[in-house]
Amino acid sequence: MKTFKLIILSALSSFFVLSCSKEYDDSELWDKVNSLDDRITSIEEKIESMNKEITSMENIVKALEKRLYITNITSLSEGYEILFSDGSKIIISDGKDGEDGKDAPIINVRLYEGQYYWTQTINGETDWLYDNEGNKVPASGADATTPLLKVDSDGYWIISYDNGNTYARVFDENGNAVKAIGQDGEDGNSFFDSVEIIGDELWITLKDGSEIVLPIGKQSPYKAVDLGLSVKWASFNLGATVPEELGELYFWGDPTGKGEFMSFEAPDMDNICGTEYDIVRQMWGGTWKMPSENAGLELYLSCKWTRTIVNGVEGMKVTGRTGNSIFLPATGYGLPKSGPSPVQTQRVNIENGYYWVGDSYKDSYGRFGFYFYFDKSNPSNVCHSYNTSFAKCAIRPVKE
Repeated sequence: MKTFKLIILSALSSFFVLSCSKEYDDSELWDKVNSLDDRITSIEEKIESMNKEITSMENIVKALEKRLYITNITSLSEGYEILFSDGSKIIISDGKDGEDGKDAPIINVRLYEGQYYWTQTINGETDWLYDNEGNKVPASGADATTPLLKVDSDGYWIISYDNGNTYARVFDENGNAVKAIGQDGEDGNSFFDSVEIIGDELWITLKDGSEIVLPIGKQSPYKAVDLGLSVKWASFNLGATVPEELGELYFWGDPTGKGEFMSFEAPDMDNICGTEYDIVRQMWGGTWKMPSENAGLELYLSCKWTRTIVNGVEGMKVTGRTGNSIFLPATGYGLPKSGPSPVQTQRVNIENGYYWVGDSYKDSYGRFGFYFYFDKSNPSNVCHSYNTSFAKCAIRPVKE
């Protein structure tokens, strides 16, 4: 950055030498010089702030991996200090007083095949961060790397994946290097857009529109969320432990979860909610059960559905009239995978979510279980069905 300043000031000094024989008012020029110097200082401060926020993102990933919960939140002038159950802490800016900044890259993480990787969003387009060999840069695991941002002598963003030993320019989706100082003088701001406490969770919204959800206090093993509906919905899928986990895929009416393709036969019942064939009742006990067709329809009609990314996973945020929300991850559905017996399950249409309800019907082709689903933009109702012997779906439990 100092080199960048010297180049500019050297060029201006040459201009002054060539022009010294003429009398003119140079105040406007000096105003521009001072303004540019202020902008460079601002960029330097912004780089320091952005690198701190990248470190905060790294610590958030660690908190998600370790299943930590928040023990204290302290409001600061620049944002919030968050204390986790293992004693670690982070500081995040809420970004409410800043401008989005069209040119600065927004660094975030997303989950891919069970591991978090770094992403960048430039001009609204999100892509993975790749190292010099073209590999995704991991944000979790033994080989995790923390990116560092800087600005080179020509005023372009550069990034390091080796603790600052080497840097490379940041490119947008069209392969163009990204300027740190745009023509309109904007220089980016906090990666974090807003922070909100909803129930016993902290929802952090980032500038790229994705969200991070962290539990406040120790959570019960099976949390029921009140959306203001006839039943309470579980905070995560059957077979999962946190909202962003996909959970397992199940045959409709298989209380063990061990049924196999081609041989499984569903019970001859139109509704299995709370019965011996309800896998939720068998696994979670109490009054937990599969949602009915009416419960699924109520969720569809009475709640606000928003496509989002939570903790690096795509899905739908479903907000009830109480203001509480649940997150339904995009699960895909299961079909038989070609190969030797026993036939394995392959997930297909993984950008969409498919969730069984406890109702079904029977015709000459077999028994068909109802499900509700959502695609990349919209939820749908529950008037869809799959043959119970040839497809598997996710399940989101409910209780009275």
